[in-house]
Amino acid sequence: RVPDGRLVEGLLEAPLDRVVPRGSSERVLVVPGERAGKVGRVLEREPERGRALVQLGRDPQVLPLPCGSICHYLGGCREGLR
Repeated sequence: RVPDGRLVEGLLEAPLDRVVPRGSSERVLVVPGERAGKVGRVLEREPERGRALVQLGRDPQVLPLPCGSICHYLGGCREGLR
């Protein structure tokens, strides 16, 4: 989404910067890989390791994901995430 709220599709990923939220309990979107498109919450940031501990949807499992594979998510609720 762009700042005015429009959804832009079909962009190449390379020229885009990912914004990783600074705080905990912020919503994020997984960008590459088998979990691409999943929305979750940051439970803890580990900047010294370049990763964040993320819980996807209502899944109780906590995943250590590289900061380069997540971005701040400002869209609507998905997958039961509130």
